[in-house]
Amino acid sequence: MNRRNRGILYGMVFGDGNLYLQTPNSCILTIGHSPKQKEYLEFKAHLLSSICGGKAPWVGSYKSKNKRTGKTYENYQLKKTFSYFRQMHRVLYPKGKKIYTEKALSYITDYGLALWYCDDGSGYHKKNKAGEITSVMTRISTYCTLEEAEILKKWFKDRYDINVKFDTDKRNGLISLRFNTTDSKKFVSIIAPYVPQCMKYKIEHVDKYIPKSAKHPNFKIETGEDIV
Repeated sequence: MNRRNRGILYGMVFGDGNLYLQTPNSCILTIGHSPKQKEYLEFKAHLLSSICGGKAPWVGSYKSKNKRTGKTYENYQLKKTFSYFRQMHRVLYPKGKKIYTEKALSYITDYGLALWYCDDGSGYHKKNKAGEITSVMTRISTYCTLEEAEILKKWFKDRYDINVKFDTDKRNGLISLRFNTTDSKKFVSIIAPYVPQCMKYKIEHVDKYIPKSAKHPNFKIETGEDIV
């Protein structure tokens, strides 16, 4: 398994993918998305085919009922078995539950990071009274423990020089990651080449941001100048 393909597979499982041991010698990857992201799931199916060989996994629909609301929702899912998934399961599920560890993060590439963000990430912006975007924020909904969050924070700083802030869910104390405007721009510049066209809306919050100084008629960008 080369570094590129391994990074893609880990990125998928860091996001919405889940690995299940059917038997000690068989592991299956399951990925589900909403109808809005069916095209993205089909993109993943073809990506899996290019890495694992064989035909692209079938993308099928299924319905699930929300016990709280009583509403039924349509979703799409693919399943794929591959021998390398057993090794991934040992790394990602050391105690039977998927967790973020230094070892698992060592396998993530820029491409894998992009897929992880497309699954679990979101972007926001703030506007002034004139309707101009004044700042942006990027979030990855990791919903992890503080210990895992600290590992992630160190990894982003060491690997990309990106500073991470924490958002804590008051309901369960689990933590998600947040980047400010400067680090959002840096983050998006890293993943943008690998974000499929159908998921470009996930990075529009940065693409549409124009620093206030850049709107001044005499503003010029000098080579190497930090405009944030």
